[in-house]
Amino acid sequence: MTHLGLRAKMAASYVLVTAAAVAVVEIVVLVLVMPGLLGGTSSADRSVIVFVTAKGYADRVGEAVQRLGHLPGPAELQLGEEGLRLAPGEAMVTPDRSAVRIPYTPSAQDAARPMSLALLLDNDRRIVDSSYPARYPVGQPYGGAGVADLPADTSEKLLSLGKGGAERTKTAGGAILWAAVPIAATAKQSTDMIGLLYVQVPDDPALPTLVKTPDRHSDVWNNVAAQFGVGLLVLLAALPVGAVFGLYSTRRLIGRLRRLAASTVAVADGDYQHRVPVSGSDEVTQLETNFNRMAARLAEAIAAERQLASAGERARIARELHDSISQDLFSLRLLAGGLRRALPADSPLYPRVEAMEHTATSTMHEMQALLLELRPVALQDAGLIPALQELCQAYRDRIGVAVDADLEPVDLQPAVEHAVLRVIQEALANAVKHAHPNRIALRVRPDDLQVEVSVSDDGSGFDPLHAAGRHGMGLDLMRERVAELGGIFHLESTPGTGTTIRVLLPRGWPT
Repeated sequence: MTHLGLRAKMAASYVLVTAAAVAVVEIVVLVLVMPGLLGGTSSADRSVIVFVTAKGYADRVGEAVQRLGHLPGPAELQLGEEGLRLAPGEAMVTPDRSAVRIPYTPSAQDAARPMSLALLLDNDRRIVDSSYPARYPVGQPYGGAGVADLPADTSEKLLSLGKGGAERTKTAGGAILWAAVPIAATAKQSTDMIGLLYVQVPDDPALPTLVKTPDRHSDVWNNVAAQFGVGLLVLLAALPVGAVFGLYSTRRLIGRLRRLAASTVAVADGDYQHRVPVSGSDEVTQLETNFNRMAARLAEAIAAERQLASAGERARIARELHDSISQDLFSLRLLAGGLRRALPADSPLYPRVEAMEHTATSTMHEMQALLLELRPVALQDAGLIPALQELCQAYRDRIGVAVDADLEPVDLQPAVEHAVLRVIQEALANAVKHAHPNRIALRVRPDDLQVEVSVSDDGSGFDPLHAAGRHGMGLDLMRERVAELGGIFHLESTPGTGTTIRVLLPRGWPT
């Protein structure tokens, strides 16, 4: 897994999250279900047990009907357990917890709370048999004079129960659970209902074991085990799915991170023009964008550092030339001039001394032009146009050459500004050193997405095909600078008619 690195870790995290989600769902289900499985039963469960009790009494009544041919009375079938005493509001289950116990209550009890009782009714609502004769006497219709009525709506529901049923009903003394089972006639007569067996008990929440069977707890733990089994199967199925999904979903992300890592290595190795493709709109996209911005700024910083180093070196050379060679040339010109004035005009040395003075003067002019070419210009602080104006003024003041400057403001990238300045410096220096012009015309103007630079002089001119001996190096340097930025360099010159250099450069980086 170590060779997979981050991808394996992210896939493992997907697996762990999937397993944790399955475990949480299992815990939530158990928390919600277990109280119902282990705690008390609902009123619906308790009413079912009451219905089971009523069904048991109804079966006994049915056997008596088949034997007697009519509904049995108290002398033929006693409802309730004689000797069992339950106070109002109390209920009791049988020892096997499969039914409720109904007491036989001959004396009247407190009517404020409901009693556990059983009644056998005929189709006319008349009480045929009763476990509580003190309140529900045999022979009287329930709800009649001297007979306690059943809870509200219960009597109406009794006659509508074709196959019997069980419900929970609230009364003034408390809720009751009641059930009713129809009694059919003998098979020889008909299957029509001839009576109804009614059972009721108080719904007492304090008796949670009312409906619990001997196998209740085993059923609960069987359900819990089944739930855990299903959860385990889901977990085993989810683990490979999580692993595959993690590996697939992280493939593109890991690829982007690897490209980013490779790009950092390339920049660290010195490739400052290297860029990483930007895709998406997530946090990695921000890393890619910031990396490209960092690389661009680093490239600009390196270029600026090199430019500053070059400018410093040029300034050092210019100072040394000025302090040494320029002073020697100046002394040589003064000595030659003094010697020329001291010689008689017909001296054979006079022409040679005069030529030496002229050569020293010409060499000084070329040295001054070279110093101006090497002289650093504060391009970043002053801007291109002020820097060019300062350069033209220096040629006017120090060399005495008129420079007509037509400079239009133009917005250029720093690299293009630097190239324009150096090309103009080189062109002016070449004109002064080689063509000895009286006037130079400099023009800078924007041309759509380009900048046009032209330098024209009225000097001696030359043949471009034979310029390698004296002009070649300066011209080659200008051509190289222009070509690096994807520009166009054009030279026009004829002996005796002057020289014109035209340059077209893109205003931004070449694409």
